[in-house]
Amino acid sequence: MDYNQALLQVYRGLSNLAGLVGWPWFYWHLKSRGRGESFRPRLGLQLPAGPPPGYPRIWLHGASVGEIQAAVPLARELKKLLPLAGLIVTTGTETGQALARKHFTPLGAVVCYFPLDIPWAVRRYLERLRPHLAVTLESEIWPNFLELAHQRRILLVLTNARISDHTFRRYLRYRWYFNNIISNYDLVTAGTSLDYQRLRELGLDLDRLHLTGNLKCDRRLKARDEAQAREFQRLLQGADAASVAAAPVWLAASSHAGEEEVVLAAYEQLRAPYPALLLVLAPRHPERASALGELLTSRGLPFHLWSALKAGQESRRHPVVLVDTIGDLFSLYGAVDLAFVGGSLIPHGGQNLLEPAAWGLSPLYGPHLENFRWAQAILEEAGAGLEVSDAASLAAAAANLLQDPERRRELGSKAQAALTPHQGAARRQAELIAELWHKQGGSK
Repeated sequence: MDYNQALLQVYRGLSNLAGLVGWPWFYWHLKSRGRGESFRPRLGLQLPAGPPPGYPRIWLHGASVGEIQAAVPLARELKKLLPLAGLIVTTGTETGQALARKHFTPLGAVVCYFPLDIPWAVRRYLERLRPHLAVTLESEIWPNFLELAHQRRILLVLTNARISDHTFRRYLRYRWYFNNIISNYDLVTAGTSLDYQRLRELGLDLDRLHLTGNLKCDRRLKARDEAQAREFQRLLQGADAASVAAAPVWLAASSHAGEEEVVLAAYEQLRAPYPALLLVLAPRHPERASALGELLTSRGLPFHLWSALKAGQESRRHPVVLVDTIGDLFSLYGAVDLAFVGGSLIPHGGQNLLEPAAWGLSPLYGPHLENFRWAQAILEEAGAGLEVSDAASLAAAAANLLQDPERRRELGSKAQAALTPHQGAARRQAELIAELWHKQGGSK
């Protein structure tokens, strides 16, 4: 047994031990968040009904909501190229599971949870579902799953591959071990040039690596609902639209605790030169709206709840709108003049910068984009996107965009154009997967 195999055996033993003694913590972790449905399935104690009809059987796995949304166009393209295929779709979270059931059950897919990377759980799923190809999205690299699937001669694909700053540093440090794990993949598609270069540096065999464009960019350009954006714009302008139609609107999106105070400090600076400026505050977790309402009141800022505006219960007259709904953020980007994307002023890792870009907005963001360097690279290579660090720099950057509409439009056009090369990414990735199957699947 070589050194890498010995390390895999150690990992396997530790993961078995973690499953045996760590399940109470996992149960508490789920229940403390009002969840628990995924507990038994992810431990391999409750299995899906069985494999779907069709050939080949393709297992698509995305961790949560964003990956499942990105998997929808990929699955549709795969069904065009392999029309007899049966689909298995798994997620790691309950929110992702709900979305997967909505989108994939009508396609005849088996939708279930992905097992924790514990050998007994993985084995039970592989024996029950019997896939011919397993396609994981972005950064879902699980050693036990890969090794056990490889032993069963299942074709393995990592698509839309993403390597964050932290992960890249860790993989570089243990490159000799990482190479042993990733060598199980028959195909890897990178969504951006940054991820492609990182995978090359990590030593991935180049005949398995392809730069295809990013699924999330491809999907976002197609997902815009212009009519809904216009309706949201009308609601934000208020009842007396004739007098406030020209009022600029600033959206602070996906904010986290510790960022709203910075946004509000910047907003208060901006109100002197722009007294009509409307702030739309959309926290990443809408359940925080109550606490944020108290914060706004303490700072003397009257506000509307977005749910009340949408329901027609109120007409917009106050300077702040607090978003307390789920599912409206993407169209709100199409109804505003400038946007800040949160999760980036604090060490959280950022949120998706490309949603405003899809609407022709060049976003403002902080320095903490460890999970979204790929998106930052796409924008900054195009000369779009503006980094800020605190309330003063945020206010200054917003003021520059407000006072120069032509520059604002130019930067927004560049941001939107940066997504264009990624159009067709779903088709390109599906073609590579289908080609892999036609070349190597006959013996599976």
